[in-house]
Amino acid sequence: MWDETQAYISMKTSLALFQQVPKELSDSQQQELARVVSKTQAIQQRVLSSDEAQQVVIDDAQLDKALAVLQQNFDSSQAYQQALEDNLLSPDALRQAIKNELSSEAVLALVCKDIQPVTEQEAQTFYNQHPEKFRQVARREAHHLLITVNEQFKENTPREAKRRAGELAKKVNPGNFEKLCERHSECPTAVNGGYLGMVEPGSLLPELDKALFNMQEKSFSSPILSSVGYHIVWCKKHVPEHCVSFAEAKAKIQSALLEQAQKRRQKQWLAKLFNQSPLN
Repeated sequence: MWDETQAYISMKTSLALFQQVPKELSDSQQQELARVVSKTQAIQQRVLSSDEAQQVVIDDAQLDKALAVLQQNFDSSQAYQQALEDNLLSPDALRQAIKNELSSEAVLALVCKDIQPVTEQEAQTFYNQHPEKFRQVARREAHHLLITVNEQFKENTPREAKRRAGELAKKVNPGNFEKLCERHSECPTAVNGGYLGMVEPGSLLPELDKALFNMQEKSFSSPILSSVGYHIVWCKKHVPEHCVSFAEAKAKIQSALLEQAQKRRQKQWLAKLFNQSPLN
């Protein structure tokens, strides 16, 4: 079943690294994929041949859940089925490949079972020693509504797009902006009311970035022309530059330090398994 396992690892790794199935990759991406898949498969084979692997059991519920998560990477069930066909993966082969993957993950979790949770004091020490990691630049919480410019559609010619954006700009207010985005915005963010998130300087198109970081809190922009069309921006909230408090950071620090400890243990265990120096 290892050839089929390799096909599954290749498909899943390609989606994770490049958001594309293997056949859509460039030559350089194919080379990187082959390198990662070869290493992943070698580790998985060795892990599953270990004594610890005899202690783990993967049930049908876990397999069903993993299959459902995999399917979410595809736009439709047809695209999912096509990807399986392209990778020569039958339903049974796919199920076995996923079982191998989950078993390998369970073994790696097993070898870390005696690692103790990170204490508050350990987290506090890390926080005190790395203050630069907790400085937060100024941000803006923002939404936007986009009317694209496209000469091929009469409602999106430069003149018509500008007119439509201007009319919408006259209507917007905090109570209706998200609904107007859902109805009129031509950006994928429309499904979330045009939400852009907590935006840092330099992360948006230059025209939007300049406008947003010069807007008052709780204000709306006039239509802003960018390379893709006209945007109406809602600067919902100003978040000034600040240092994240220990109370806010504690849980993430503890989680990150625990994960580091687990990875160190796994590398040490794998090194012994491969009878070589710790893996990089």
